[in-house]
Amino acid sequence: MKYFDRVRVISDDYEEYGIKRGDEGHILLPEIRYGAFEFHREDPVTGMDDASAAVKVKDLELVIDYHATDEMILDALPLKNPAWPCKVENGFIVNLLGEKANKIAYDYDS
Repeated sequence: MKYFDRVRVISDDYEEYGIKRGDEGHILLPEIRYGAFEFHREDPVTGMDDASAAVKVKDLELVIDYHATDEMILDALPLKNPAWPCKVENGFIVNLLGEKANKIAYDYDS
């Protein structure tokens, strides 16, 4: 999971932001902050963004991989810092240097 990917919310924890379990949207910021991606949902009729929230990685599942390259991600990261956590691979939050942010796969708070 990474920048631009289409994802689905699998938790009810974001209803206060107008986001429900099963809602689909995109990751529109490249960085992971506090274990969360910035999630944006589009209105199915207008195609315009109608809800957004920082959604924990553990509460998202990949729907469509849009194949953002590491170069695209690096260009969009704050200060173009490759050490910033920005992808989920094999259950780990990683940066562009391949360093893992969580110690145990799929336990994003470890």
